[in-house]
Amino acid sequence: MAVPADLGFDKNCKQVVDDIVKVYSRIDILVNNAAEQYESSVEVNAYLITQQPRVPLWLSLEASLQLVNKGIRVNGVAPGLIWTPLIPASFDKEKTAQFGNDVPMKRADHPIEVAPCYVFLACNVCSSYITGQVLHLMAAS
Repeated sequence: MAVPADLGFDKNCKQVVDDIVKVYSRIDILVNNAAEQYESSVEVNAYLITQQPRVPLWLSLEASLQLVNKGIRVNGVAPGLIWTPLIPASFDKEKTAQFGNDVPMKRADHPIEVAPCYVFLACNVCSSYITGQVLHLMAAS
């Protein structure tokens, strides 16, 4: 179910959750992911959606400690640089051509390389005893 919304506003985040719960009765898996540049992304993903402080790598641990007794696992994915349409739309040709060159893999991650991390964490067979962890992909410098 795709629910288009500007997640930069509290009321829209609540509306998205309400819309999904109305259709499915509950949310089994939540991936906080918004296509924004870094600072805005941290604010949108970390604060507005989960209503946690703006410390993204500690969010998983803090939230997992608060929710583990309810049977809710909380983990994170730190993908580093991701090649998306936002890159050429945001940077000039030279910066776009060099995007990702300064990380160990010498290139940016692609969404299809990041997706399996979310699938792994969402799968009870694979990760039922994992909570409060962050998977860091190689592209981080």
